[in-house]
Amino acid sequence: MEIRNLTTFLKVTELKSFSKAAEALDYSQSAVTVQIQQLERELGVQLFDRIGKNVSITQYGRDFVSYARDVVSAVARASAFATANEDLTGTVRVGTLDSLMTASFAEIVPAFRRRFPRVLSNIHGDNVARLKDLLAKNELDLIYTLDEQLHDPQFIKVFEAEEDIVVVANARNPFAGRTDVYLADLVGHPFVLMNRNNAYRDQFDLELARHELVIEPFSELESDVLALRLLSENPEYLSVLPRYTVEKSIHEHELAIIPVQDCVMRQWRQLLYHKNKVVTPQIQGMLDTIMETVQAAN
Repeated sequence: MEIRNLTTFLKVTELKSFSKAAEALDYSQSAVTVQIQQLERELGVQLFDRIGKNVSITQYGRDFVSYARDVVSAVARASAFATANEDLTGTVRVGTLDSLMTASFAEIVPAFRRRFPRVLSNIHGDNVARLKDLLAKNELDLIYTLDEQLHDPQFIKVFEAEEDIVVVANARNPFAGRTDVYLADLVGHPFVLMNRNNAYRDQFDLELARHELVIEPFSELESDVLALRLLSENPEYLSVLPRYTVEKSIHEHELAIIPVQDCVMRQWRQLLYHKNKVVTPQIQGMLDTIMETVQAAN
C-alpha cells in the first residue's frame, strides 16, 4: 500500500473532487483516478461513488479515513525522526481570535521558534465562524479559538478550557469594588463593545435580551487592544471581554472586573485541527507549544 495513494485519497476526501485533488497535488486527473483505483483494489472495497461528474465518499471510505490519516501522519513523523527540530523547515498556519493573539501568542511564538527556528509560524486573526470555515477548507492547519463548546465530527479537539466573559471597567469607575451591581444598573452607561460578529459580544447581547434590556454601545471595535486602552484612559467607559484579556491590567490595578449579579457568561477556549489533517512534526510542535503555554499559565 503506497503512501502516495493514501495521501491522494485524503486529498480527494478533503476537496470532494478528483480534479481539485489533482490540481492541489500537481498530478493529472488520470493519475489521481489510477491511484484511487489501486487503493480500492488493495482494500477490496469501493471508496468513492462516481455518478456522472459527482464524486461522493462511501461508508467504506469514511471508515478508512482515520486509518489513512494515522499512517500518513506516522510516516511524516518517521521521516523527520533523524532530523533535529532546528533543521525542519516549512510553515504552520494557525488561526486564532485577536483577543487570544494578544493574550497568548506573544509567548507562544517565541517558544515555538526556540524549538523550530526554521519553521515559519503564520498567525491569522479572524472571527470564529471564519476560522472554522478556513480550517474546514484546509487553509489553516489548526485553530485556537473561543466559542461555545464545539461538537463537530469533522474537527479533532486537542483540549478545551472554560473561560469567563466579564464586564470590565477602569479601576476608578464608580462600579469598581461594588458587589451589588445588576445588568439593569448598566443601562445608559457608556459601553465600548466588540462588533456583532464577535462570539462574546453575541453572548452579552443574549444576556441582555434574556433580561429584556438594551445597551447601545457608543463604539464597536475589532480590536480588544483598543478596548483595553480606551478603558485605561477613560474611567467612565465599560466593556465586555474574556477574563484572560484583562488579567494583566487587573494585576496592575488599571482595570477592574464588575461582578454583575444576574449575568454569568462563559465560553470555551478550544484547540482544533481537521480530522483529515496529516499532523506533521511541525504541526504537532505547534500543538504542543500552545498546550504547554496554556498549562504554564494555569
